[in-house]
Amino acid sequence: MRNPNAPGTALRATVGAVIPVCLLLASCSTDDGRTMRPPGAGQTESVAPATTVEPGPAGSPILLTVPWKEGGAIDPRFTCDGNNVSPPLSWSGGPEEVSAWAMILTDLDAPEFAHWTVTNIDSATTALAEGQLPDLAVAGMNSDAKPDWTGPCPPEGSTHRYSLSVYALGQVLEAQSGDPSASMRAAIESAALEVATSEFTYSR
Repeated sequence: MRNPNAPGTALRATVGAVIPVCLLLASCSTDDGRTMRPPGAGQTESVAPATTVEPGPAGSPILLTVPWKEGGAIDPRFTCDGNNVSPPLSWSGGPEEVSAWAMILTDLDAPEFAHWTVTNIDSATTALAEGQLPDLAVAGMNSDAKPDWTGPCPPEGSTHRYSLSVYALGQVLEAQSGDPSASMRAAIESAALEVATSEFTYSR
């Protein structure tokens, strides 16, 4: 089924004075199965709330724009029941010292399944077209044995929750297309300066 909500929800990562609010909200939630490491020294972890704001310049929190309503259903065209292509994404802001960008799609109900892990997106890039990656970007091997996107595909009769995160990296990683997604993800999380995350669902 198609998402009845209009696309284009803009999401801003929270930093600075807003971080305590995020931490307060997180303390009320239950374990969602994510395996992301806690931020290390010099890193900031940010979860983007579902608000519409104006894009910010470098040095402001990351603003991630996705084609679904925050917490709502993703369009089937981006899943195994459709064209199974990566969605169009755009972002702005982030640390001034960002060296590269990375993307990770996680199934929160089956986090061991690698859907999409991409790193070394050029620091000047601010958008990804549908089904495309820019030159120099590298994708880890997904659980379908391809260095590419493999969309949501929960068992029939079930609904899974997903998160898509954009990472501002402090360095370009030594990675090649087809590297194991688990090791690439670990390197991304280690090099992350800031993270913005959007969540959605898919039912079959």
